[in-house]
Amino acid sequence: MKNLLKNLIILCLVMGTLGCSPSFTYNNLGWLSGFWIDDYVDLNSEQSDKFKQIVKTSRDWHRETQLPLYKKDLESLKAMLDVDVNLQQLKKHFLQAKQHWQTLVKKLEPDLINLANSLSIEQRTEFVAAIQASIDDEYEEYQKKTPAEHKKKRLEEELENYKEWLGTLSNEQKELIETASNDRIETSLLWLEYKQTRLDALKKLFTAESKPEDFDQALAVIINNRSLYMSEALIKADDENLDNYVKLLVALKATLTAKQRRNIDEEFDELIEEVSDLIDD
Repeated sequence: MKNLLKNLIILCLVMGTLGCSPSFTYNNLGWLSGFWIDDYVDLNSEQSDKFKQIVKTSRDWHRETQLPLYKKDLESLKAMLDVDVNLQQLKKHFLQAKQHWQTLVKKLEPDLINLANSLSIEQRTEFVAAIQASIDDEYEEYQKKTPAEHKKKRLEEELENYKEWLGTLSNEQKELIETASNDRIETSLLWLEYKQTRLDALKKLFTAESKPEDFDQALAVIINNRSLYMSEALIKADDENLDNYVKLLVALKATLTAKQRRNIDEEFDELIEEVSDLIDD
């Protein structure tokens, strides 16, 4: 069940980091840094101040306008435990939830483009090189395990996630989870290919000898239109994996005991309360 939250809310906002409260985490983490610049390039004083302002204003906007939507989604998902829900309804819910991230990206786009325009050619080159190193590290880490080892690790993690939400799993539930895990299409390399393709587009834009006249428009496409850089194989596999996941949730729903339903309700209630606290903080 925990995976369903990935499309609704950045988990670090509600789960805390290193024992910190959700409120402390939300208010203090550099939640744009991994998305854009701060972890990948040294900013000068003026750029750093500009970046900090982007973080503050965006976080305030996010708290006011987006967290209430995440709370509503959590409440809606919790309510689905008590009603008959079909595959199409549940899939539609997840697809709508994915739009929350796109809304955030669209909101940030003008400020991020403005900040990018302030970077020197050396900084843009440094930025691209840092992301390339990150992708290379991901690929190297992935290659350390065989496909069978990746498959085993994924199943172990999924079983732990469901145990956290449901409690003790029945043999039937374990079989359902294992079957779904085995049916899942492995997309790690496809996602790395996507990242590389998108970075290549950014590299071409960022390392041009002279800044192109359409720099802003080209960067907007790279920021917003991620599907443009996804292969047909990845798009198809991603959709099939979502179908597989939704089918598993519906199948598991029919097997829940009263105690497991209470466990899930408690998990949702805790998350909803934490989101509410962030909104009111």
